[in-house]
Amino acid sequence: MGTPGTASEGGAQPGAIPDDALGLAVGLDALRWQDSLDLRAEFADYAAMGVRWLRTDLNWASVQAQGPDSFDWGDMDRIVETAKTFGIQVLPVVGATPEWAWQDPESPSPPKDPKAYGRFLKAAVERYAPRGIHTWEIWNEPNLKGPFPPRPDPVAYAALLKEASLAIRAADPGATIVLGGLAAATSTRLFGNSPAIAAVDFLETVYAEGAGDSFDAVGFHPYTGSDLPDLEARRNSWGLMAGPIRDIMIAHGDKAKAIWITEYGAPTNEDGGGVSEARQAEQLAASHALAQETPWLGPLFWYSYRDLGNDPSDREDWFGLMTGDNRPKPARAALESILSRQP
Repeated sequence: MGTPGTASEGGAQPGAIPDDALGLAVGLDALRWQDSLDLRAEFADYAAMGVRWLRTDLNWASVQAQGPDSFDWGDMDRIVETAKTFGIQVLPVVGATPEWAWQDPESPSPPKDPKAYGRFLKAAVERYAPRGIHTWEIWNEPNLKGPFPPRPDPVAYAALLKEASLAIRAADPGATIVLGGLAAATSTRLFGNSPAIAAVDFLETVYAEGAGDSFDAVGFHPYTGSDLPDLEARRNSWGLMAGPIRDIMIAHGDKAKAIWITEYGAPTNEDGGGVSEARQAEQLAASHALAQETPWLGPLFWYSYRDLGNDPSDREDWFGLMTGDNRPKPARAALESILSRQP
């Protein structure tokens, strides 16, 4: 895998994510509602598999729900403290605008003042850098409507990224900043049920807005349906990274920066359009192998740990290494096999 941005310059500091890391990506809502015993049991299982890195959400809207001077760090503190108990480091993904900061006072929207986001990041880094967190991902899939309502806006995102970078580097100069994992959208659709901006268009605009110096690595989510990862295939999301995304980075002088796969996985609702459990395991093994042999790829985070439900028509229910009733899928054994070979 490639060199993860700033952490490689002058030596990686403690808490920096190694370039060959294979971690788990687990959403905050899958963790925050568990009682202490269940949360500890889940993290103990992560550790039993050999997992040492966890990507999860730091939800700005929850922490500062009561206003710009209020802070409730309870959810993240529990996760960070439990992770530390089991020797697991956390990669926070910082997003979700609180209502008081909305640009549109009537509906979810980017912050009217990007500096409010920067102030939040400064407080977060000051709190968690002493606890070993030195890598920050700025938003999740900001080129999609869902994470960046009411519609994705690369100009607004670039403003947030610049403020985040200034705040993080002021509080922790050696920190690594990851541009929020882009969804592998190949076309821009600003109307209809699912507005999206093509990843290449989004990234090009971020550079055009002068935010190229505000990140150390590009996050990307190269989901491939039932296909195995393939850097040569034109219609494969991994090919999108190897071609247009990488080309844009090189054109802007960022050849030395890596692309981090901050989410990759596959749903196993085979009757609802997903893959077989055996195929999911193949995809996990193949993605790790390909990332290992590709110099410009950084860490890989597999999504996710446990199925969220069992609705055959809802793909979001089926991404786990484990079923909802805790039966291991073959992908779990694949992950354990890989991690058992790492130092």
